[in-house]
Amino acid sequence: MTSLSVDERKQLAQSVRAACERLSPEDRVRAVAYGGRQKHRGFDAELWKVLCGQVGVAAIGLPEQFGGAGYGATAMGVVAHELGRSLASVPFLASAVLATSLLLAVDDPDADERLSALIEGKRTAAAALSRDCGLWQRGHVSVSAEYATSSWTLNGVVHHVLHGGSADDLIVVARAGRELALFVLDATTQGVVIAEESVLDGTRQMATITFTSAPATRLSSGTSVEDVVSRSVDLAMAVLSAEQVGACERLLEIATDYARTREQFNRPIGSFQAIKHKCADMLLDLEWARSASQGALDAHDAGPADETAWRASMAKAVCSESLRNAAHANVQIHGGIGFTWEDSAHLYVRRARTDEVLFGKPAEHWERLRAEAKIV
Repeated sequence: MTSLSVDERKQLAQSVRAACERLSPEDRVRAVAYGGRQKHRGFDAELWKVLCGQVGVAAIGLPEQFGGAGYGATAMGVVAHELGRSLASVPFLASAVLATSLLLAVDDPDADERLSALIEGKRTAAAALSRDCGLWQRGHVSVSAEYATSSWTLNGVVHHVLHGGSADDLIVVARAGRELALFVLDATTQGVVIAEESVLDGTRQMATITFTSAPATRLSSGTSVEDVVSRSVDLAMAVLSAEQVGACERLLEIATDYARTREQFNRPIGSFQAIKHKCADMLLDLEWARSASQGALDAHDAGPADETAWRASMAKAVCSESLRNAAHANVQIHGGIGFTWEDSAHLYVRRARTDEVLFGKPAEHWERLRAEAKIV
C-alpha cells in the first residue's frame, strides 16, 4: 500500500476543496438535498463526475491492478475531510468506501468491469448490511438467501441503506443457512423494491430496500464474511470520522467569523466571555476529534488487526459527539438567525444528528470499548 507524502496530501485536499467550492456552494447543496428528486439522483451527479473523473476520489483506495491509485484509508480520510467541510452530497462513503471495500475483499467474477465503472463514476454501489444501518452485529442481518435450481434468491427488508435509492449495484449481506454470505445484484433486478426515505439530512439520502425472491450472485470469500464486513464497516467509520472532523473545522470557522463581525452594544459578540468559552470548547472538540480520527485511519493502514476495531469505535464515538456539540454551539453563537432556514447552521445540525446514528450511536461504541477493556 502506497502512502501519501505531506505535500501530496495537501495537493489532494486542495483539489477536492476547489471542486467543492466551485461546484457545490451552499445554494447548490440546498438545491440537491432539498430541491426535489426529479432533477437529481439523490446526490450531486455533476460534482461526483468531476471528483471521479478529474480528481480520482473513487480510485483512491483501490489496488493498482484494478486501475486504482493504491492508497489507503489515510488518503480516503483526506478526501472525506474536504467533503465534510462543504456537506457535499456525493456517494463517496457509501460507494467508494464501504461498497468498494466489500467488493475488494471477495472473489467477484465481474470485479474488473464492476470496479472500473465505480472508479469512473458511471455507476455507484450501496451496501445493505443490517436491518437499520446501525451498529454492525451478526444478529442484525435481516435478509435471508435461498438456493434453488442453480441460483440464489434474496428475501427480506433493509432500512436506512445509505445512498440506496441512487445505487446501481447492491452489495447485500444475507443468511445462507447457518452462515453469512455476500451477494451482489443490479438495483433494477426483478424482486427488488427501493423506496426513498424521508430523512433529516437531505445530503445523506437513504432508502428502504425490500427483496422478494430477488435473484443475486453469491460472492465467495477466503475468510469469514463476518470478519470481512466488520473490517469494511470499521473502515467506513474511520472515513466517516474524517468527514465529521471536516465539518467540525468548518463550523469553528463559521462561528468565529460570525463572532468577529456580529455586534451588540457596539462591540463584537466575540469579545463576550460566554462566546469565547463556546469557541474554545469547539476548538478543543475539534482537536480531540482530529486525533481520534487520524488514529483510526492510521490503524486501518498500518496498525495490527486488533487495533482496527477499537480505534474505529473510538473515532466514531468521539467525532460524533464533537460534531454534535459543535453544531449546537454554532446555533447558539448565531442566536435567533441560527434557527432560520436561511442560515447554514441547521444544515450542519442535520448532518451531525444523522452521522451520530450511522453505524451505531456513540453510547453503543463507548459500551463496546468498555467491554473490550479499552476504557474503564
